Amino acid sequence: MSVDAVLKTTRETAIWGHYPDDRPPVLTVASGAVVTIDAVNMFGASAPEGPVAYFEALGVPAGEVLPELAEVAANPRPPGASGHILTGPIHVEGAKPGDVLEIQVLDVSPRVAYGVNATGPGAGACGDLLEEVSVRLLRLDETGRHYRFADGITIPLRPFMGIMGVTPPASAGFVSANPPGRWGGNLDFRDLTAGSTLYLPVFRPGGLFYTGDSHGAQGHGEVGQTAVEHSMSLTARFSVRTDMRLEYPRAENDAYVWCMGIDADLDIALRVAVREAVAYLVEATKGALKPADAYALCSMAVDFVVAEAVNVTKVVVAYIPKSLLP
Repeated sequence: MSVDAVLKTTRETAIWGHYPDDRPPVLTVASGAVVTIDAVNMFGASAPEGPVAYFEALGVPAGEVLPELAEVAANPRPPGASGHILTGPIHVEGAKPGDVLEIQVLDVSPRVAYGVNATGPGAGACGDLLEEVSVRLLRLDETGRHYRFADGITIPLRPFMGIMGVTPPASAGFVSANPPGRWGGNLDFRDLTAGSTLYLPVFRPGGLFYTGDSHGAQGHGEVGQTAVEHSMSLTARFSVRTDMRLEYPRAENDAYVWCMGIDADLDIALRVAVREAVAYLVEATKGALKPADAYALCSMAVDFVVAEAVNVTKVVVAYIPKSLLP
């Protein structure tokens, strides 16, 4: 695979979780460029004792801790910013507001051999079930394909980037990276693995793309607040699409088209996902399916999945099988 640029996470290229209105691009690429981004997960960076001591307490030798975590930890964290570490922004030449940025995910691979899961009272969808904080280190096995969770229980490695997003419109004001939105961001959509393509509406010249919050595995909903939080490298092709118009993110792989509904109210998120799916089906069939037909087809053959449940704003994804359509 030919890579046009490599973007490393450093103190200069990373920020704590928000989308600044005035941050200059850390990388500018042509449409169609393939970029590898050496991203980091936030775990350890915000620990008072520092990332090395944090991971050593979990049994990770100091030499296995990514040094850039300490660099990024020294950056100031603005009030209201989330604990995520974002790398970017990347300016894609030619992208204009109203266009669509296509992110073709070519590879997501671990930078270290371990991840962390943490939860506790008040965390996630049912934090009232817990009385104390739980932190787990999950190491990849000798094959590099599974995490050992407990005796007889393993979790397959299925890496993806929890955050992939463009900079929101200026009218949005200060935007934390915690809730996802029409700009994408913290979608935590587990199927955006290698071989998938994400489409995001563009609000600023160049799109100004950020990524971070990489995961080694996650269930839909991420109900406990964190997944396997694992630093990853993302390799993706960035292309400007002037032939598309989107209000909400959309994605696809070989088997599905995914239409997304995003809102703080789960009912509204579902309604948006249904409307987006109906609109797609009408468009994809060039009007052969009328809205009433598409709505009925959604009820009979399209799954609506709660992909993200715990970051203030909910994400519902419509799984439209490509095999449905001619």
